[in-house]
Amino acid sequence: MPESSLNYVSEPHSFLERAKAYGSCVGGRRYSVAHQTPGTTITGQTSFAATTPTFLINQASAAHRLVLSNFALCQIGTPAGGTIHIAVAIDSTDRYSSGGTAITPQATAMPSAVSAGFGFRFNPTASAPSSARYLYEWTQPAWAGSIFNPDLHDGLLIGLTGSILIYTWAAATAPTWIIGGFDVMEDE
Repeated sequence: MPESSLNYVSEPHSFLERAKAYGSCVGGRRYSVAHQTPGTTITGQTSFAATTPTFLINQASAAHRLVLSNFALCQIGTPAGGTIHIAVAIDSTDRYSSGGTAITPQATAMPSAVSAGFGFRFNPTASAPSSARYLYEWTQPAWAGSIFNPDLHDGLLIGLTGSILIYTWAAATAPTWIIGGFDVMEDE
């Protein structure tokens, strides 16, 4: 059987076999978000508060909807609380208020020059929820070296304006992470 061409995006039967995520990569609209200084750690919180997400993906008025496919967080150190909580929320408004550290999303197609239409920050201050939906909450035992890697199956989507908020917390001592990567696509 002959190999499929890389132009399968216009070939519906091949597109379904290869999955939408790969199609987004070929179109230059798939991004990875990881700290560009490997080994940089990010600290979560010691309790849940709607205005202090550990990670915030936001867009104020973008040209494309945004899809979070999956993400990976690698734990460094052991929080005193013994259990780490991770929660994910979406909101139809841009919840970014101030602060935090921005990370520039990197296109996964080389040499794509297409810039992301969304922002990514860790430890920002978010505005109060307006239409937030808390979709997932997981717990994980605290031990150094563990990896938290939920596959969201391209199922977490916000419109042209909106936010995805990821909260991480543990009692007494906040969890510390290295970003394994956030896989984000801009939908056409």
